[in-house]
Amino acid sequence: MSIHKRKIKLIEFGLGTAPSDIAFECQISAWTLNNNTEDGDKLYTLCPAGEDTEETDPDYTLDITAFSDWRSDGFSDYLWKHDGETVDFRLDHHPDIPAEHVTWTGQVKIKAPSVGGEARENEVTEVTLVCIGKPEYVRADESS
Repeated sequence: MSIHKRKIKLIEFGLGTAPSDIAFECQISAWTLNNNTEDGDKLYTLCPAGEDTEETDPDYTLDITAFSDWRSDGFSDYLWKHDGETVDFRLDHHPDIPAEHVTWTGQVKIKAPSVGGEARENEVTEVTLVCIGKPEYVRADESS
């Protein structure tokens, strides 16, 4: 199989009760959906089957770096207004490429970000949002 590569250029990202209604992708400069789920410990017995793996709970986070937006209902404003709340999220990756368009949906716990920075630099909001459970993954070409 030959190499396949793609630059990250376009996402659709929203938070709230109707994530498509509150879109923040134009402020975001970087994002990572992290799978921090621990591998379960192996359990051994003296029977023929001999081993099993302990179950673990899913542990996902969504790291976002965005240009700060303190306008009413801007990204930074939204995070501060909803600090501590659990809200729905939707992240569409490569929405402009039908064969590669994938979506993650689920819930995240909002955390107000740290604020500040250096003089004369672009103000940036960096936040890690904890996912509640495992986000649902759907390929756009399989969702019909």
